[in-house]
Amino acid sequence: MIMNWIRIVTFILLAGSSPLQAQDADSWNWKIAPYLWGINMSGDVSIGPIKQDVDVSFSDILSNMELAGQVYAEFGKSDHSVHFDYTYLRLRPEPSTLPSPPFLPGAELSTKLTVNIFETAYNYYWKGPGGPALVLGARMTDMKTRMNPGRLETRVSGPDWWDYFVGIKTHNPISRNWDFDFYGTVGTGGSDLPWTLAATFGRRFASNNRLLLGFRLWGVDYSQNNSTAPVALDLKYYGAVIGYEFN
Repeated sequence: MIMNWIRIVTFILLAGSSPLQAQDADSWNWKIAPYLWGINMSGDVSIGPIKQDVDVSFSDILSNMELAGQVYAEFGKSDHSVHFDYTYLRLRPEPSTLPSPPFLPGAELSTKLTVNIFETAYNYYWKGPGGPALVLGARMTDMKTRMNPGRLETRVSGPDWWDYFVGIKTHNPISRNWDFDFYGTVGTGGSDLPWTLAATFGRRFASNNRLLLGFRLWGVDYSQNNSTAPVALDLKYYGAVIGYEFN
C-alpha cells in the first residue's frame, strides 16, 4: 500500500515538473545553500554488548549540541551537473541509567556522537536545466561513538562507510514566486538499503535567490561485525529544513 502511494506521488511530481525557462542551457549554472536541518534522531546504537536507545528531539539536540553545520552546492551546464551536500553534527545526549543487574545500581551510560555526512552526485536533467533529474551518487558517513558505561571501560568506535545510490529530483512551479522540490534516493553499500526523502518549498526573490522551507528524512541501518567490539546503528534522522539558496 505504501509503495503504491510512493509510485503515485512520484508519477505526479514527474508529470508536473518543468524546466526553469530563465536558465540558459549554454551557460554555467550554480547554487550554494547554507541551511539548518532541525535533526531529530530515533533508533538504537550498540557497541559490543552495550546498547542504547536513541530518541532525541531537535530541542534536546540544541540543548546538548556542541557544534553543527550544513551546506549544499551544485554546479552544472546544460543538462548535466554535480552537487555536494555536507552535514556535521557533534552532540552529547543526556546520560541514561543502566539496568541493574548486570550493572551496578545507579550506573549511567554517557554517550558522545560525532557525525560527518558527505554526499556527492551527478545529476542528469532530461528536460533541460531546472527540470526533473536522474541522480547517481555516493554518500560517505563517518560516525564516532564514545560510550562510557558506568565504571566500566569506555567503548569507542569510529565506523565509517560509503553508500551508493540512485535518485530522482523534481522541480514543480506553484506560482511566479513559489515552487516545490522533491528529492528521494535509495541505495546500497556499507549500510543496508539506505534511503532519503526531502520535500522543500522555495520562495524566489527578484535576485533569483530562494528562501527554502521543507522537511528531510534519512534512514540508516549499519552493522560492523569484524572487530572486537561489533557496532550496530539503526537510526532515522528527520526534521524541518530552513535555508537560503544563492544562484
